[in-house]
Amino acid sequence: MLRIGPVTLDSPLLLAPIAGHCDLAFRILCREEGGVGAAYTDLLNCHAILRGTRRTLDLAATNGLDQPCGMQLYGNSQDPLPEAALWAIDHGATIVDINMGCPVDKVAKKHGGSLLLRDCANTTALAERIVRAVERHSAGRVPVTAKMRLGWDPEHPVAAQLARDLESAGIAAVTVHGRWTVQLFSGQADWARIGEVVSAVRSIPVIGNGDVTLPEHVPAIMRESGCHGVMIGRGALRTPWLFRRALALLRTGECPPEPSLNAKIRTILRHVELLERYSDERHALDCLRKRISWYGKTMGHVKGLKEGVRVAESLAAVRAVLHDWIRPDRDAPDLGRAPLGSAGPDGCPSPHVSYNDLAMLKF
Repeated sequence: MLRIGPVTLDSPLLLAPIAGHCDLAFRILCREEGGVGAAYTDLLNCHAILRGTRRTLDLAATNGLDQPCGMQLYGNSQDPLPEAALWAIDHGATIVDINMGCPVDKVAKKHGGSLLLRDCANTTALAERIVRAVERHSAGRVPVTAKMRLGWDPEHPVAAQLARDLESAGIAAVTVHGRWTVQLFSGQADWARIGEVVSAVRSIPVIGNGDVTLPEHVPAIMRESGCHGVMIGRGALRTPWLFRRALALLRTGECPPEPSLNAKIRTILRHVELLERYSDERHALDCLRKRISWYGKTMGHVKGLKEGVRVAESLAAVRAVLHDWIRPDRDAPDLGRAPLGSAGPDGCPSPHVSYNDLAMLKF
């Protein structure tokens, strides 16, 4: 379990706010696979939320199947972040999260994200304003959290002191991605530096993030950093069953086997169903055409399946392709295939060789 202010989560594993990929359908899919303590929306622009921009409202959509739900907002001290936080509470947020870590230019150069790491005093004051507004509006029911990086660059390692200051301002938890802003998603996440943040705060939980792509990485990052929870982002895009396997490993010391090929296909079929329910067919087809290559990385030799989904012109055609690949001899658990990475020096599969095909995603 993981306690964030007044909110107690059944699992210390969180689905990250993955820009462009963490829609309602995918959040529900990961929850149904099991092991998710809370799932976060896509990054939400505070101005767009308050204007009622259709695209942003779609990104913020949640329902009873998507709880506890974290809504992540971005902006800077000149923006209406406190007002957007109140909107989030009124529209289903269990947790309000402030984005202090997005490294992409369109966010970090002027709108917030990692930009907030460059003026920590101003950022702490902003966080205090948001916390006060949320406490009044929710009567203390909704915690405010922050997600950050280690700092803008190695010459400015601000995460530990900023986290301590944010705790004093009333922030209920911090998530730390173990990279510098200038790295984007290159190199390796420094789990040990996350530990410096754990040591700096007094009583709030620190959630580790970065390069967690296999169940074994969850206890590894917790051992190395001392973090209290783990947020999983890109690793979940092709293995939404990752949370369930990782939670079982934490609780029992044993990791369940990879799902069978049939089980993975059924998960994709469920993704199709959820996309059809919560989006239009064009969006659903675009999403599946991207995702099928990522799912396929875990499924062995399924070139025909991937190509069939990519050229399908309707969701009915996608379903037909997937159903055609479900066969009685494909129900055995996959005991041999590691979906990502290769063995690292500690015997744990390395998270640092698996992102080539995901490197251009903007998180």
